[in-house]
Amino acid sequence: MASFFNLILDTLAPSGLTLKLNGGATYATSNTVTATITLTDETKTGYQMKLWGIKAAATETDASWETFAASKSIVLTDGDGLKTVHIKVRDDVCNETAAVTASITVNTAVPVVTITGPDKTRISKVSGFDTCAFSFTCDVDFEEYTVRVVPSTSSLHDAGTQIPTTGGSSNTSGTAGGYKKATAINVTIKGADLATASSGDGTKIIKVFVKNAAGTWSVA
Repeated sequence: MASFFNLILDTLAPSGLTLKLNGGATYATSNTVTATITLTDETKTGYQMKLWGIKAAATETDASWETFAASKSIVLTDGDGLKTVHIKVRDDVCNETAAVTASITVNTAVPVVTITGPDKTRISKVSGFDTCAFSFTCDVDFEEYTVRVVPSTSSLHDAGTQIPTTGGSSNTSGTAGGYKKATAINVTIKGADLATASSGDGTKIIKVFVKNAAGTWSVA
């Protein structure tokens, strides 16, 4: 029988804790996001984590320790806006890290476009009769827009064909960002460009789409 044994003293908390929400994205279009948790510790056997600032646990007091996972789907608190999630990790002998946080802005709103005009509902390729003009506004700030010939009034932003500008049309797309809500953008469509986007005579459905900072395109 041995008269001794080895006893390990470990007073160090897990190291290198980081937290990312949706891979570090600035915006989310849903309150359900993916939390990615990393540590520099090679072995994580017996580790546990605690998350709060989420729907299931608003405060640390509300949170419970659970088995450590490198990835976890979490539901943020209700509503749009800036959300901050907190996490702590402890090892198998309860050495606990300091809290680490990550933030993301939830934006579930769908932009709404309003068209004023057009000044003409019938054009040709003949000079003086080949131009349609209208303007549009959006109810929120947006980053990108496109004016397209689409198959139906319910078409989405990736349907149909964007109207080109090679024939003299103007402002049929924009990617500069920083477009302000309620500020009118004036668009002109030339008959030659309309024919390029959609060959043949007849009624063409023109639809404007905008994309907000969260990456959500308008629909209606």
